[in-house]
Formats: sequence, C-alpha cells, structure tokens
Amino acid sequence: MGSQVAKSVPVGEIVDFEPEMKLFHGMLADPSERCLMFIQTPGGRGKTCLLRLMRRHCREQGVPCCWVDFRGESYDNPHLTLAREICDQLGLVPRHLAEALLPFSTLVTEVSAEVREVSGSKIITAGGNVIECQQVVMTVSAADENLRYLRERLKRAFVADLADLAADKGAVVCFLDHFEDVSNEEEGWLLEALLCPLREKELRGVIVVTGGWRWPKIEDWEWEGCAHLLDALSSMSIDHVKEYAGRIGYDISDEDAHLCWRACREGRIPLHMGIFVKNLKAVEVRP
Repeated sequence: MGSQVAKSVPVGEIVDFEPEMKLFHGMLADPSERCLMFIQTPGGRGKTCLLRLMRRHCREQGVPCCWVDFRGESYDNPHLTLAREICDQLGLVPRHLAEALLPFSTLVTEVSAEVREVSGSKIITAGGNVIECQQVVMTVSAADENLRYLRERLKRAFVADLADLAADKGAVVCFLDHFEDVSNEEEGWLLEALLCPLREKELRGVIVVTGGWRWPKIEDWEWEGCAHLLDALSSMSIDHVKEYAGRIGYDISDEDAHLCWRACREGRIPLHMGIFVKNLKAVEVRP
C-alpha cells in the first residue's frame, strides 16, 4: 500500500461556478446595471478561485483588470499607495493624479513645472523637459505628512483617471481579495473612491468584485440595487464528486463519493472534497 497526501487542489478543477460566472458576464455586458459584486463565505469555499476565473475571463476578452490581495499586504495612506497600485496594474496613465501630486514629486522640486494639454492629453513639463505622469506619481513619498491635506483632491483625481480609462476601454474590473484583512483606513478610501461613486452612478464602466469572509461594511438594503450580494457560492452534488474523480483517473465507488460529499459539508467546501478524493486515490490498495 502506498500513500501520498494531497495538500491542495485548485478549486477550479472541481466546480465551475456557473451561476456566479453568469452574473459576472452580465455585469461585463452592461456595467451600467449592477457594477458591484460582494462575496462573503468562510474559508475553503473557493472565493479566490472564483475571482481568478473572472480575471482569466477578463484577460481573454481584453478587459483591463487589477488584483489587490489584502492578505498580508498593507497600504498606508491608501489615497496615494492603493490608488497608485490600481493605476499601475491597470496600465492607467494617471494624468489627474499626477497633476494633484506635482508639488510633492522629487522630480520637480528644484524647477518650475506646469501641466499642459497637447492633442487632448495632459503632459507635465519641467525645465523644458517632459516628465511622464507615471514618474511623478511613483516619486511621491507616502510618508509625506502634507499628503493628508490633499486626500479629497487625490480621491477626485483618482476617480477622474479611472473614469477616463473606463470610457476609453468600455469596462474596467477591480478584484479585491481577502477583504476581511482590509484596514479601516483602506476600507474608508475604497468606499469613498470606488464603491460609493459606483453606487451613485458617478463612475461608469467600472466593475468591482470583492471576496472575503465578509462584505464591505455596508447596509445591504442601500446596495441591493447596484450590487450582487452573495453570502454563499455554488455547492457540489455527488455527481460533481464522481466527475472530478473521473478527471483525475480514479474510479470512485458510489459509497466513497457520498462519503466525500458529506465530509466536505454536503458539497459546500470544494477544496476539502478535492483533497479527500486525491487522498483516496493515493491510498488505494493495489495487488
């Protein structure tokens, strides 16, 4: 008898999340309808895998998207750091943000600088040289105490840049994973700069999907018209267990399939089911 314990199984190999993906496809088809999806379930249900499936779909369709994982990551002064992370991942040229941050950039402290518009696009010139907007944003220190006085202006600048990108691309998606680890400061900024503008239709063409043990700190009745509020994900049936076993080359018995299904809380924890099936295959007695 041989044994080899399977430590992890991609949930995407187990369940396809068809109802949730159908909702997401509808959001991409018409971002003006419901542009938010908040997912809350305990660990092992497949939240991260679902978000990855959505991200893969975006990439296949050429939809700009960003992924922010708050597990083990901290964004102090999110009006700069988190805004900068999202802009960078989206490949967004932060013209409005750069203009607001111009006085704090180390690139322009010794020379006069100005923002000019050329062919409908804003450029920054300093001492006769053209400076990229991205350079300005990246050279501002998040530790600069003076930034706290610009929070409202920076928020408006970020929203304006994001709106420009969404208008150009048709749709933009932000995935926010492990939302239970968001700090109060980060969540406050996300509400002010992303979620509330989307709810109030001030920011169009942008879609946000959060996944975690909890939703954002909201009154759900205020968000039902603009957000899909999911507090459960698709469960597996015994047939799903058999299908998965067949895909990994294991001829599972009806009794073992039912055992695996019950062991993963009647299909509600697909990650555990995959581990059980792989372990059963590993310890199978061979003549």
